[in-house]
Amino acid sequence: MKSYESVRQLIESVPIATSAGVRDVRWVTDAHVVGLSRDPDGHVEVFMAGSEIVPVTAAVRDAIEFRVVHREGLPSFDANRLALPALMHFDQVAAFICTELLRNGADTSLQSAFAKTEPIIELAIERFRVSHQIVVGLTGELLLLEALCRGAADAQVGRVIGSWDGWKRSSRDFDLEGVGVEVKTTTGNTSTHFVEGVHQVERNSDSVNGQLEHHFFLVSIGLQAVGGYEDPINVPWLVDRILERMRTTGSDESAVGEFLYRVSEYGSDSGVGYKHGTQTPDPAFAAGFLTTFFRAYDMGDEAIQVLRRQDVSVRAHVDIGSVNFRIDLPAIVSLGNPIVGANQVASAILGALS
Repeated sequence: MKSYESVRQLIESVPIATSAGVRDVRWVTDAHVVGLSRDPDGHVEVFMAGSEIVPVTAAVRDAIEFRVVHREGLPSFDANRLALPALMHFDQVAAFICTELLRNGADTSLQSAFAKTEPIIELAIERFRVSHQIVVGLTGELLLLEALCRGAADAQVGRVIGSWDGWKRSSRDFDLEGVGVEVKTTTGNTSTHFVEGVHQVERNSDSVNGQLEHHFFLVSIGLQAVGGYEDPINVPWLVDRILERMRTTGSDESAVGEFLYRVSEYGSDSGVGYKHGTQTPDPAFAAGFLTTFFRAYDMGDEAIQVLRRQDVSVRAHVDIGSVNFRIDLPAIVSLGNPIVGANQVASAILGALS
């Protein structure tokens, strides 16, 4: 049976497809059941040749398609295609999945082998979802930070950088001397977000870092993934923009190092994390986005109908800290709310500083 290392080496040699409809499939064994290729975006694909597989779990069902695979100068074949994202560590995951399929007897009974391997595939898919959410979240927070740095006076840039707390577990993504900001980023078309407690939708009544919160904004950002776009927004580009602003306004190397450390800590508890420079080419972080909307909601507006602390606290038998919910904010709440556009949002937040 093929070893993990030999499959890993095979994956490294698999070329990226030059067209959307044709694949250069490399078979893991001579049985030609488990094969590997890369799509035009560099995503690893695991092909399982044979009859259609019906996964048990919804996550795996969504990730697998049964299709005819076309090859240049070779016969086509029917296969179940599992696509994995273009993250560096997913080459290892693909190798592990292939090795497990073969260990479970895929060359002689694909259906049985797949049933035994499906739990591992599900874990890999869930891992991707977490990684993707972290990249989207980091991109949104850096978008706002870059806009704030650009809009701030030179003397304010250090304070703005220091206000970013979203890189760690904290009650606010930004705490600017009494102005609280929570950033929610989505790849959807509306300002629909999951909220982890009422504190994320209302002003803190207690002091934060020794100051009372006199303003609170929920910033809702929409991103659309793009491929092959000339000037997409991505994590490395945003970090470079912020670093440039820091250096031109007199930030020393210790401040720069602290900022880069904070960026690397975002999502690190889930095993993701972005190290600028060494991970700049990583497709996960180099993936480009376009901004579809950029809104700041003044959550003190009574026209915003969301759960508040007083709505939950009257229920004596409910733990207020356990209440999570989803919000769906309209594009227009009231006159001037939300504030629309990155520059306008940054201006409003900076203008609210005491």
